[in-house]
Amino acid sequence: MSLQTRSMERTSAGEKQQTWHQNRIFIEEMNTLIGSALVEEFRNDNENDINPNIIIGNGDNLPRGATKLINAADPKELGQVVLDCDIVIFHQNYCRAEYAYKLLKHGQYQQSKIFILISNPLTWSTTPLKERKNDETAMRQSMGGETEDQPFFKKYDKFTENDLPIRKIHYLERLKNLEQQIIVCDKPQLHAYIITPGLIYGNGEDILYDLFKTAWMTPDAELPIYGDGNNIIPMIHVNDLANIVNKTVTLTPNERYIFAVDYENMTQKKLVTTIAKSVGNGFTKNVTTPIEKMLTINIWLRPTQVFESEDQYIDAKKNPIIIWQCKEGFAKNILKIRDQFKLYRGLDTVKLIVHGGTASGKSNLCKQLANFYRIPHIQIKPLIQELIEQQSELGELVRTTLQQVKDQLVAEALAIFEAEKKKKKVPKGQPEPVFDPSGIQPRLPDSVLIQIYKWRLDQNDAQNLGYVLDGFPKTLEQYEKLFINEEGQLIESIKPKGAIYLEYSDEQLKEKAKQHNDNPRYQEDLVVKRLANFRKNNEQLLAQYEQFDIKRISDQESAFDQSKDFITRNGPILVLQDVKDEEVVQVDEQQDDISPSPQISSVQQEKVAAVQQSQVQQSQVGPKKKGDQLNKSINESRLSKDNKKLTDEQKQDLIRQQERELLDQRSQPLRQYLADNVVPFLTEGLINICEKHPENPLQFLADFLEQKGNELQALGQ
Repeated sequence: MSLQTRSMERTSAGEKQQTWHQNRIFIEEMNTLIGSALVEEFRNDNENDINPNIIIGNGDNLPRGATKLINAADPKELGQVVLDCDIVIFHQNYCRAEYAYKLLKHGQYQQSKIFILISNPLTWSTTPLKERKNDETAMRQSMGGETEDQPFFKKYDKFTENDLPIRKIHYLERLKNLEQQIIVCDKPQLHAYIITPGLIYGNGEDILYDLFKTAWMTPDAELPIYGDGNNIIPMIHVNDLANIVNKTVTLTPNERYIFAVDYENMTQKKLVTTIAKSVGNGFTKNVTTPIEKMLTINIWLRPTQVFESEDQYIDAKKNPIIIWQCKEGFAKNILKIRDQFKLYRGLDTVKLIVHGGTASGKSNLCKQLANFYRIPHIQIKPLIQELIEQQSELGELVRTTLQQVKDQLVAEALAIFEAEKKKKKVPKGQPEPVFDPSGIQPRLPDSVLIQIYKWRLDQNDAQNLGYVLDGFPKTLEQYEKLFINEEGQLIESIKPKGAIYLEYSDEQLKEKAKQHNDNPRYQEDLVVKRLANFRKNNEQLLAQYEQFDIKRISDQESAFDQSKDFITRNGPILVLQDVKDEEVVQVDEQQDDISPSPQISSVQQEKVAAVQQSQVQQSQVGPKKKGDQLNKSINESRLSKDNKKLTDEQKQDLIRQQERELLDQRSQPLRQYLADNVVPFLTEGLINICEKHPENPLQFLADFLEQKGNELQALGQ
């Protein structure tokens, strides 16, 4: 439907036509985690294509839904935009925030404006926890739906917005002073608010990114917990923070200071353990050096009740209730948060079935792919052995079932042995035959096999990175029990993305098996029997695999390269892990499903390196948040090698860039001094010039600054 058609339909709707009010909104740093969430919250172009909100801000690139990028480092351009906007939101650069606030405080305008400062929870970090005084507070908090899952929560009360006077700040003085100015703002046309969030999580992650990355990409990682980990950390999902900002703009409450935190009582230990169990391997360790200052804070903030009072906001059209995404907190929504991390970082999973007959080379190809993409190679024998050694409910089931099956097979074999023994008489002088059950190998029934495979596919590494299934399922019934739920739908979390079929004739497979006739699994009669079973189920399985896309390969030498081309058929695979230039795919010579191991030629090695480089390059482009320092560790590890390849001109550019960064760093104190002591008064003087239009503006400005200096000197400042 065209824009003109939609406009005509709205016009013809008469009284049903919705009236949209267009706001001009400034959002600082639109490409950051908070900035992008705010843009998504305030954009309405998907609902209103006639006069949508105009969203202006600074950043590296223009986000979807935003209108214009500006250079916020230019005070003149920033000042013009701030005075022109209806809503101004700052969350990162508090120096610019102070400049913008003073422009709005002292500027002249007719329509009301809203200024919102998203503050920092560290402003409360040096304030001691508030000890609980009586049981009445405990009862009130309990009635508010708060759980006390840690004993030390019973000793303290949560801070509320009314506790602001007892807050103690030992640093962040500039931010504290700005907050004090906003709280006492008395300009009728200016609604100014401070929103203090908890530790912000969700989407592509920011503060928690390193923890997610370590758990995601390192199978044996132990996530660090600083100290005993019992410090209390208030938290909030970034989308919930954006929604609270939106509600503040919509409702313009009387309260100037607002907490933005969820309803979970979170400690550092619980936070890190939750990430370790739900993203990584579940292992943690205690450390003495913190990796992130925000994880060391110890403050307990009560979720704001500004928007919860029904008698305060009775206008139903304003919809005062916050639309929470993670009201219950981080731990109860960790799977949703994990999926968001994968989505916003643009991470791909390789979920693959390698299918083929006996001796087709399935295990060899699976190991190559698993090593190259660093994904789990799932084989039934190692999986069963792992569960046998595991003290778990499934492990107990495997041990019990194997013993029961073996006992039954032994009993059957013993009965046959005794019957044969009676039929044949032992010649004199020869030993009596003895029954030996050691060669009997029990097989698990499909019902247990399916439980084992489902358990493995649900593990974090398979969910995060993917998997390659080695020759399973073997029958249509196994396929349906593994991948189809009770409603007849594919199970989204474990379903494969494709299948590789190593397509060879029976004669070819028999010839391959003969090359390994020393292995009892490849005796001719067993091979014939296994091939017959394979052909019996093959067509039905291939019909199912067609829905995922299937790659048929009949050339062993190029099987690995063809498989990689098939996996990247929709674009290079982006994986969040370190890739080493010198690493070459290693193929284990010991195979369960044996075929000749192809030697990796130098040409193939170059192709491997090219694909690895392509994976790294993909971390710089793609969907939202896909290139946001996704493979920073990879780039840093290669920096020294890249420098060796630079030309003289590039080296000079690099040196000049380093000099600029050094000069910028050295000039920071001077710029901070000017921002604190000169810019505010100079700005106020320029605003007075714009209001009064003196004949000699320079003389007027000089007199104004002299007068302001005398006033400050009289006050002893």
